[in-house]
Amino acid sequence: MKIDLKIEFILNNDVKITQKHIKLLQQIAIDKSISKAAKNLDMSYKNAWDSLNEINKNSDEELFLSNSRKEGTKLSNFAKEILKKYDEFNIFKSKINSDFSYKISAQNKIKAKIVEISSRNNFINLVCSKNNELININISKDALNELDLKINDEICLIFKINFVEIESDGENSFLGKIIKLQENEKYLYIDLDFQNETIKAVIDKNKLQKTYKIDDFIRFKIPAKKIIVSL
Repeated sequence: MKIDLKIEFILNNDVKITQKHIKLLQQIAIDKSISKAAKNLDMSYKNAWDSLNEINKNSDEELFLSNSRKEGTKLSNFAKEILKKYDEFNIFKSKINSDFSYKISAQNKIKAKIVEISSRNNFINLVCSKNNELININISKDALNELDLKINDEICLIFKINFVEIESDGENSFLGKIIKLQENEKYLYIDLDFQNETIKAVIDKNKLQKTYKIDDFIRFKIPAKKIIVSL
């Protein structure tokens, strides 16, 4: 569960600065070129220019200081302020969601940074870094757009304790140090230290290949499709 907040910059009753404009301005700040930014965002130059020109025509301030071949496209202070306010809002939204999700859920949570986003046949694959350990997550394209996820975003990975596979290799397989053990007649409950985060797992004792004790290292896996992403 998450709180979904959206921000809109309204110039007048007819013109709004949308997510499309924000992404364009962010990309132009990187590429120093409207045409390159449009190409990187998979849109036509005309579409990009018309969208931004609509803002220019309805605003007292221009979005760009210059648009020359020699100097490239430079954002104006007005455009930079828009991006600054947008970033401030996302930090605020991320904190609310982080606080809220921690209070309502007892599931495992790992904080990580997105380092790669790629499109597969029916889903989006995120590669996240947790202290140089890479974790793959599979989410829908709708989720990517709804959360407005980008490379270098800090996100929270959430998964249930019964989704953690013990003594399992393959993608998203890591070593964790056992810091707590509890058991009943059938199940073993394990707390693992993984990159200074506590991962909880439960497993049928009959399925374990060996007996473990506190401070032992054990391999565990978190299936990519079992991870929920939150800001």
